Amino acid sequence: MTRSKRIALAFYLGAALAGAAIGISVDRLVVQNRAKWWDQRAMRARLFDQLKLNREQRDSAGKILDERNRKQDAILAPVKPSLDSASVEARARLSQLLTSEQKAIYDQMQREREQAQRSEKK
Repeated sequence: MTRSKRIALAFYLGAALAGAAIGISVDRLVVQNRAKWWDQRAMRARLFDQLKLNREQRDSAGKILDERNRKQDAILAPVKPSLDSASVEARARLSQLLTSEQKAIYDQMQREREQAQRSEKK
């Protein structure tokens, strides 16, 4: 292998490792703050509080967001089974890459995500 090929290979490996490290870091941030992202009531309350909405504005904004959610659900309904299937497949493939310790952590993360989604629907 020529020197330039070795340098290029080293560069690509370095870029891949850096990308993986960034991806893991971002994932950790999202996972740690998952409750903030999945709990619609908490997100609404934070939005309404930061905007200092009065009661009438809160009621109107809530209705607007509820309508938006209904429209989005109607749009997503036909493709939801395909999205779910892709997620299940990706989780299974990812799980195969993990050590037993990592898999235990990953499984706990999945249970927390599912619990957050169930509590959101209530």
